[in-house]
Amino acid sequence: MFTGAAFFSMFAIVGLRAFQLQVLQGEKLTRLGNKQRIQEWTLLPKRGSILDRAGEPVAISLEAQSVYVRPSRIREPAVAAPQLAKALGVSAGEVGRKFKSGQPFVWLKRQVTPRQAERVGSLRLAGVGMYYEPKRYYPQGRLAGQMLGFVGRDSKGLEGVEAYYDRYIRGELGSSFVEQDALGRKVMIQGVERLEVPPGADIHLTLDASIQHLVEKQLEAAVTTSNAKAGIAIIVEPLTGEVLAMANYPFFDPNNFTQVPSKRWRNRAVTDIYEPGSTFKAILAAAAVEEGAVGNDELFYCEMGRYVFGGRVIHDEKPHGWLNLDGIIKVSSNIGATKIAERLGKERYYQYIKRFGFGRSTGIDLPGEARGLVRAPARWSGVDLATHAFGQGIAVTPIQLVMAYAAVANGGFLMRPFVVKRVVGPEGKVLLSHDSHVVRRVLTEQTARAVTSALRGAVSVEGTGAKAEIEGFQVAGKTGTSQKADLVHGGYSAEKRIASFVGFVPAEDPRMVLLVILDEPETGVSGGIVAAPVFQIIARGTLRHLGAVPQRAVAEPPARPVPATLVRVREKATKVLNFRGSGGFPDFTGLSLREAVGRAHTLKLRVKVQGHGYVIGQAPPPGARLQEGETVTVTLRDP
Repeated sequence: MFTGAAFFSMFAIVGLRAFQLQVLQGEKLTRLGNKQRIQEWTLLPKRGSILDRAGEPVAISLEAQSVYVRPSRIREPAVAAPQLAKALGVSAGEVGRKFKSGQPFVWLKRQVTPRQAERVGSLRLAGVGMYYEPKRYYPQGRLAGQMLGFVGRDSKGLEGVEAYYDRYIRGELGSSFVEQDALGRKVMIQGVERLEVPPGADIHLTLDASIQHLVEKQLEAAVTTSNAKAGIAIIVEPLTGEVLAMANYPFFDPNNFTQVPSKRWRNRAVTDIYEPGSTFKAILAAAAVEEGAVGNDELFYCEMGRYVFGGRVIHDEKPHGWLNLDGIIKVSSNIGATKIAERLGKERYYQYIKRFGFGRSTGIDLPGEARGLVRAPARWSGVDLATHAFGQGIAVTPIQLVMAYAAVANGGFLMRPFVVKRVVGPEGKVLLSHDSHVVRRVLTEQTARAVTSALRGAVSVEGTGAKAEIEGFQVAGKTGTSQKADLVHGGYSAEKRIASFVGFVPAEDPRMVLLVILDEPETGVSGGIVAAPVFQIIARGTLRHLGAVPQRAVAEPPARPVPATLVRVREKATKVLNFRGSGGFPDFTGLSLREAVGRAHTLKLRVKVQGHGYVIGQAPPPGARLQEGETVTVTLRDP
């Protein structure tokens, strides 16, 4: 009875324990057992290739071996560590620390070179193995690094096109379940070796690798020569919005992205904002012409270089008298731009700033695009109308400015920029296609032609962009030299500048819009000095690559008839012919030759004429005391 009771008790305890394990904790223990015994085996697909517009590969996928270790199986860690370190090109201390990590599985080095894999295999160490993984390779090195981006160890796109189109390029992951024995050896259940995962889709860019190479070469040379901090260049096809080139200096090689500071990865052409300076005067001119606020021959008095507005003094680099719209753009007069903005008014000007796409994203298919900084007119200070007229107090992205100029170049249509033409699946099916997309019409064709004419004048012998001229082609463009904000003391820095030039060519039938920006150049701060020559070299090479035929020499346009009455600024209309004192010599500035001679004869003075057009200077100066019969010299220039 005693023995029976003892056995009954033992069987009862075993039964209760079995009930606890099988019924009460059965689901939990099954789950834990499967976690130890069954492992999901994930296969990464081969990423699709990225090709330029000519089909040249700029990003492809290869297979590379990764080395792992199971520390518990290493027989002699002190001997194995230095051997593996030498084979992989890492420190023995790093390998030793991984041996002591306490983990059952540790990666020693991912995506090793074929030679390193061969050296590891020759060691024949127990507990050390290799596994094939896809590796991203950029055959053209640093070319368009910021735009292309790069890929992480898990084959996931982290920057640029690689990140934006990751779901297409990466493809779908493949997986199977593997059963392991007590020693970690796998027993195939579904046959991972036979599991095939389709590759990702191929990306066809609008980028032209040849043009991109030219742009990067010249941008690097310009930054180095001018001792600038950085540089940006963008080329866009104005009729379609296709980006032909996009460069950011300093460059980086996406094959070795971890070897450079992360700030170099940023595509500043779309992510950074800056004050555009005088390149923004084209936007003001377009708004003024479109709204009819400025007449074709209307002159604005530019106050000889100094003008008080909103409690601040507006300066020009050189003193100017009377200038029409084309003249203001040609010599880049801040005072002239301010007076045009006064005529236009802040509400209307703001509407055109928004219509040109500033203050909102362009919609380009790249990650991290900034919107810019545009404040509503209600928040403008007294001087903001003036500063906005010549591109300060407002912040834009380089791609926004390029597309605004593209709208002028193509006849008034704001286009959406894009860098990917199409996405093609592994079976040849087009999964995604980008065509030209008009965001809105911002100008009439007539206004676009008028602004183009003004921009052509800026790239002339007397214009600020003379160094951007290209023999055989008419160039329309504008220089920009903007001060950088002083983040320490507030206001603007007295020394730091951003020099830029943006334009399109040929002016009457544009094939390209090009923007060149140099950040903090030291050998010259003017956009006309350091940025315009870079524009010239890049544009000339691009036109040659595109097969553009040089235009024949264009005859000078016939001289415009001299109007009987010259249109003047309202506030100066009654003052031009006034004496600056009783008996003083009058101010002839802005008069036609006929009017100046007629007025001099009325005063019984002789006239000596230099040049033709309208009076821009005189000697003696206004207000001087003269006797009858004395000679006055007047200097004239075509507006």
